[in-house]
Amino acid sequence: MYVKTMLFLIGLSIAICLSGCSEEEGETVWDISAPFEYVGLPMHGTEGKFGIVKVNGESSEPPFPVGEGRHYEVYFLDESADYTGKTYTMTATHKETEETIYLYEAGISNYKSGAKFVLGREGMWRIDVSVDEEPLTSFVVEVK
Repeated sequence: MYVKTMLFLIGLSIAICLSGCSEEEGETVWDISAPFEYVGLPMHGTEGKFGIVKVNGESSEPPFPVGEGRHYEVYFLDESADYTGKTYTMTATHKETEETIYLYEAGISNYKSGAKFVLGREGMWRIDVSVDEEPLTSFVVEVK
């Protein structure tokens, strides 16, 4: 079971990277994704598709503090898509080390969900999001 799960996550990460990352001359572009606002909340993600906002911790700390587990609210912003009964998965890849980690998996209800995770290394991370194993989006955040 463990091997199947690991193979699935590796395959998922590769598929998301190939379909969701911008490339320039064969290399992934690691530009930090611009934050945006949705219903008055500062979001990170892909405007019009997916947004995530930190809901605990100090307001003065960064949205993704290194080594500190945080709770996030997750929003699926494309209301033309039907997410009823679907499950989303998030993985993250560190730019420098190329380490890919599993972040979270949960069901989606009313275009929302939650997530609890920690990014244990400073630097830039690409977060890949899929819904029912289909790539949805990728975006880059800075962990400090």
